[in-house]
Order: sequence, then structure tokens, then C-alpha cells
Amino acid sequence: MADRRNWNIQEEDVLISILQEIVAAGGRSDNGCFRTGTYEQIVLKMREKIPGLNITSKHIQNKMKRLKDKYSAAYDMLNTSGFGWDDAHQCVTVDAQVLEEYLKLKKHPSKNYIANKPFPQYERLKTIFRKDRATGSMAESAADALEHINLESAVGDDTDELNVPLTTPSNGASASSIPQDVEASSKKRKRKAGVSEDAMKVIEKGLNVISEEMGKLVSVVGTPGLQTMPDELTNMGFDDDQVIAISMYFADNPIQLRLWNSMNATLKPKFVATILK
Repeated sequence: MADRRNWNIQEEDVLISILQEIVAAGGRSDNGCFRTGTYEQIVLKMREKIPGLNITSKHIQNKMKRLKDKYSAAYDMLNTSGFGWDDAHQCVTVDAQVLEEYLKLKKHPSKNYIANKPFPQYERLKTIFRKDRATGSMAESAADALEHINLESAVGDDTDELNVPLTTPSNGASASSIPQDVEASSKKRKRKAGVSEDAMKVIEKGLNVISEEMGKLVSVVGTPGLQTMPDELTNMGFDDDQVIAISMYFADNPIQLRLWNSMNATLKPKFVATILK
């Protein structure tokens, strides 16, 4: 299909670098969404860095969804007991038995990332999608899920064939130049007709998720120590970037926050220094 494409390693690396720059420049709104026109902006930047690249904003949108899904899968594993991270191999690690139990608990086991498989982009994607995961599954809001249904119904996901040679893809035929037979058109109409029903199911699921995660968020925010932590860390001598990073870490890890609250004041700087490593 016209909006599906294979991505090579160079293209993915350039995309992630551009996304990091946009996030660092404040290109996301307070609700975590990228600002209007971001996809078009990324297309222009990618064409500057890879001359002759044949790419559209829809390609960018699909690829970002794939990257976010992969990051979210790994993030959820790392925030589950029994999973760890191997710096040398750049992957989530887990015992086979633990993984089996984890997949049993999941109603729909994620196929976006497989534990014990290299994921060197994880740390870079954390700077892009971390805010989404700060409140857990709320990253997949009803609006996001509905957008994903529309994308998948129309074009499907991009593929991640990262062994594709690092050559610039040639310009192919446009979507309007590809003939569509009667059968394909009929199938397309059927898919569109089914979107409303699917969308309602996703919205309902999204609302349930939001309700659950809001409860978790209230629990975390209301935990003693989190609101006063920035001032406490500043008084310990940590700079602004470190204060932000540490505060986000504890917001993501309520168990560690409770440990912090129970710790003697003299041990807290050492505890934080360990986290920053």
C-alpha cells in the first residue's frame, strides 16, 4: 500500500534523533501530544538529512506508533517484578518461567517487543515517550486508540525491516496512480463501516483504562514525600536536570518512593546517586 514502507537502520536512527530534538525544544503540549504540524516538520527534516528520501507524514505517523508500542511493551516489562535490563546486550532480561507467567496474566500478550531480544533504541525512546508512560497505560487514551484504529483500518502498520540496505528509496507510483479493482473497493467500504463499532469498543476500553490509571496517579501524587522532594533534592546539591530526572523516577516507581520516605536523611543522597548511575 502507498502508506506502508520498510525502514532501514539509518532512517530509523535519523527519525529518533529528530524526535529527541523536537521534545528537547518543547515540541510536545502539556498533555503529552505532539503539536500540530509535527509530522510534516519531521518529513522536511528527514528529507534534509537524507536527500531524495521518498517519505510522507503518514509514514512518520505509522512508524512513531510502532516505536511507541515497542517502547511501551519493554517499559511495562521493566516495571514488573522479575524483569531486568542488560546494559551489555541492550535488552530486557527475564527467566523463561517468569515470562510465561507474565504472558498468562496479559489478556493480549504484546507482540511489539520480545524479552531477551536486543533493543538498543530503548534509552533514546525513553526521552521521547517517557512522559506518556509516567501515568502508565493512560498513554493509550481513548483518542489515541481511536486514531490507531483509523490508521490500521486504512493502511496498517509500517514494517520494521531493519536489514534493508542503506540506500535511498526511489520514487514510486503515487497512491492515485495505482488502479483499484471492484473487490478492493468493496473491502475498503466494509472496513470503514466497521470502524464505528470498533471505535466504540476502544473508547469504552480507553475510559476504563483512564479511570484505573487516574486512581494510580492520585495514589502516587498523594504519597508523602513526592511534593516536597524537589526542594529536598535541591538542598542536597543536585542540579535542576537531576532533580527533574529523580522526581520522574520516583513518580514512576511508588515502591522506591516508599523506601525513600522510610530512609534516614543521611542515606538519601547516596540512594539518589545510585539511581542516577
